[in-house]
Amino acid sequence: MTITTHDLLDFGLPSPTQAVLQVWRSALVLAPRTATACTDAYVMHQLVERGLGLVTTTGNRNGRTLYTAARNPARHNPRNPLTLHAGPPHTLLVQTPSPPDWAPLQSSEAIVSARTELVEQTWKTGDTAQIRTIASPLVTKNNDDRQRRRVPLTNPEACGTWLHDRLHKAGCTLNRHDITMNDPEHTHQQGRTITLRHFHATVTITNPHAFTKMLTTGLGHNRAWGAGLVLARHTN
Repeated sequence: MTITTHDLLDFGLPSPTQAVLQVWRSALVLAPRTATACTDAYVMHQLVERGLGLVTTTGNRNGRTLYTAARNPARHNPRNPLTLHAGPPHTLLVQTPSPPDWAPLQSSEAIVSARTELVEQTWKTGDTAQIRTIASPLVTKNNDDRQRRRVPLTNPEACGTWLHDRLHKAGCTLNRHDITMNDPEHTHQQGRTITLRHFHATVTITNPHAFTKMLTTGLGHNRAWGAGLVLARHTN
């Protein structure tokens, strides 16, 4: 049997038309005292880091560990009825590149339970997907002193454009009318306000490798504080 250079390339290079996502996702049910403390996103971040056995807080660990919170209903600010405060978290969904061990959090009774599953998905060019994410849409602008700072987007049309542009860079095509979103909710991280939006969208995959990279590394800012984990499901 003769092996040609073309055969070696076919064997050794990944397919440009499909990519595989392999991650572990854990559902952590928080103990009541933990849920109360985790109204501060910094405490929530520390909880995840401690559960993974990390010595120092390192943001989103180069984007490889992501998490999001399932929360109790949001509540209105009495002083500003148009402002919604995100409810206390009761469950965390944590995505990791390898199987985690949540025994330290269980032994300290910081969590009630932990369920971990392996998620494997193959994405191909032309596939359609339903995606959802709790993201933090921000843009960078100059303030009055001409210093660059990040400003949260509140206008629904601007938020839709923000999501559209980032999904396009992540190997997807979609129409703006395929995006739905909830009202913005505000949480905090050591006194700093973080604005969160729940997004839903239907997309068509044009670059599977860029798409799976987004699913692995997250979307947008504040990923260290529970934003940017994107969940995707094939559609028929």
